[in-house]
Amino acid sequence: MDFAGVILLSGYILNFSFIVYILFFEHNDSARRFSWLLAIAFLPLAGVILYILLSGNFFTRTRRMVRATQAANTYYGKLLSDQKKNLETLLQSGQYKDIETWGSLIHMNLVYGKSPVMGHNTVDIFTSGEEKYQTLFEELRRAKKNIHLSYFIFNNDATGKELISILSEKASAGVRVRLLYDHVGSIFTSHTLFKPLVQSGGIVNRFFPVSPINPFSINYRNHRKMVIIDGKSGYFGGMNIGDEYANRNSARPYYWRDTHVRITGPAVHLLQKQFLVDWYTTTIDNDDLADGTVFTDLFPTAANMHPDEQNLPIQSKHRVENVPMQIIGAGPDSFKDDEIRDALIHMISRAKKTVHIETPYFTPDTAFFSSLKIAALSGVEVKIIIPRDWDKWYVRLAAMPYVQDLLACGVRFWRYNGFMHAKMFVIDGLLSTIGSTNIDTRSFSLHFELNGFFYSAEAGRTCERIFQEDLDNSREITQEFFATASLLRRGLWNFFKLFAPLM
Repeated sequence: MDFAGVILLSGYILNFSFIVYILFFEHNDSARRFSWLLAIAFLPLAGVILYILLSGNFFTRTRRMVRATQAANTYYGKLLSDQKKNLETLLQSGQYKDIETWGSLIHMNLVYGKSPVMGHNTVDIFTSGEEKYQTLFEELRRAKKNIHLSYFIFNNDATGKELISILSEKASAGVRVRLLYDHVGSIFTSHTLFKPLVQSGGIVNRFFPVSPINPFSINYRNHRKMVIIDGKSGYFGGMNIGDEYANRNSARPYYWRDTHVRITGPAVHLLQKQFLVDWYTTTIDNDDLADGTVFTDLFPTAANMHPDEQNLPIQSKHRVENVPMQIIGAGPDSFKDDEIRDALIHMISRAKKTVHIETPYFTPDTAFFSSLKIAALSGVEVKIIIPRDWDKWYVRLAAMPYVQDLLACGVRFWRYNGFMHAKMFVIDGLLSTIGSTNIDTRSFSLHFELNGFFYSAEAGRTCERIFQEDLDNSREITQEFFATASLLRRGLWNFFKLFAPLM
């Protein structure tokens, strides 16, 4: 056999070996396994390489990630233990009347999500990038001790440059600035953007850098968007750093609608904790974490928890006081756990009247799809707003069969007049969650995500008002839309649905 024949035979054996592995040893759900079988069958060798890089079966947590997570859990260990023991008393005390109905979700997030309940928080909800950036940039200018930022996308445009200029000025003034950005999410952003900040004394790190030597982390990205200022105020939600989020980018022919949250109060500690875990997962300099003092040093005491907001131009139109909340982080560091997805499913299962959702992408896995179907068939009003204009055309094609199937079950869908990038759930107009999590397998299992869960009727009503305002700017999708679709369009929908678990 000549050399070419040996290579060809080796390729066949390799392809066959991976097909056998997926059929008999793969632990993922059937839909994802079938998608990979198709990919390997249609793309010999290339499919195998994609499977190794993107399947989620060839990633192990770094030692730094394990170490950082253990340190964070140790810091909150006693509080979590105490809240587990006293949860029933807490719920029956009458102090938090709004959360008595949601004790099972709180317990789940305590035990499974490892997040304590933090009360007495102030929540501002931004529904546009203009609002968020104006408030954030002004508050950054007032920082006195430390600024921590983590973003999936950090664009080299007017918004990105303005933020770097502010951070560089603060670093020069002695403020400790730590900036973490995702390597793949910001793959087209040159590191030269961050040079002024580094030259001013700030520290910049990339999350899970990808290289030809170590390509296996390419699929596991940090999709969180967080800012913590002096340990006293925090931002999280759906907005990255870029002109498009503030509708300053003329390259986007449609309006970009997004949601972000600013919080002050004890829950900021939970954001700080998550940032530190991510930071010490990626940085080489982890001496502070080793000596165990970093958490204490960066967490203000209760007496010094609230920032000085005098004359701070808060641009949010939606503010809620005294909000008990939990902040849940999830990611592929634990493949058997999907903490945020499971919490969302639990919320849907407990709904009595309404389930209202805003999401930019909609390719749910089997469990999530079933939860929506069961809720609708049980008489719960399920309304979901998705974009009219999508930034990823192939995800739109893959989403349509799911929409059509759920329409038949009584779920109602609307298309927002523009691009809906917000990730928000409102249950019965009372319970709400906002974060970075999309309704797709990538967010549920492959990305590092973060959501805040708000146990406040007033916060729920505020989110419900936002949902209704967006509904007024949307158009309902009817069965007629699918009935009149061409055969070619239906074929494309079903073809791309096959690969939805991989998107």
